[in-house]
Amino acid sequence: MIMNEFAKNIWTVDGPCVNFFGFPYPTRMVVVHLLQSYDGDNNNGCAWIWSPVSLSDELAREVEEKAGPVKFIVSPNKIHHIFLKSWADRFPNATVYASPGLEKRRVAEGIKFNARFGMDEPKPPFSDEIDTVILSGSSVMDEVEFFHKATKTAIVCDFIQRFPEESVTGWKGMLMKLDGLVGEDGSTPREWRFSFWPFGKEELKRCRDAMLDWKAERMIVAHGSCACQD
Repeated sequence: MIMNEFAKNIWTVDGPCVNFFGFPYPTRMVVVHLLQSYDGDNNNGCAWIWSPVSLSDELAREVEEKAGPVKFIVSPNKIHHIFLKSWADRFPNATVYASPGLEKRRVAEGIKFNARFGMDEPKPPFSDEIDTVILSGSSVMDEVEFFHKATKTAIVCDFIQRFPEESVTGWKGMLMKLDGLVGEDGSTPREWRFSFWPFGKEELKRCRDAMLDWKAERMIVAHGSCACQD
């Protein structure tokens, strides 16, 4: 079994570490079983995939067995793209969502996007089940945050990172601690925080308040420990 149940109709899948400027970053994917099919072909729901990890035949089978046919594949930000193409090729009938800025990057060449997240884009069809907030105001990167309404689960990519103490060592671990990325509280990487100053601070506050309005009881993060309300 590869998929780990996080809450009802939500699973996480931990993938391999990837190198990010010399730092080994673990990867994590989220699978959600949506109750609606959104295509009219069946009433058994479908699978929604967030930030896909390395694809295998075993994982593909388990996703379809537990969550249904893959209908949506979403990229939360422009640096979470490595495994998108293999998933899009494996599930050609899925709607593949580009995060803001991703389509302009050379690394996205060959990925067939047929939808995108953006302020001027239509609301996603799955919005009755999963809400979205586009975290904007940064001069370097926007990120799409998600909220699964039924389980009150926030799904956050790089904006909040909370690595356990025992997982970070050496000088790299020291830098991560100085950045506030280690421990239960977690934080945003320092260089990204600085990118909101000075002109994006009000927009960041607006996005933060929208996320707080979710009143989430659980949180899945891409990097580090997830959280559940006691």
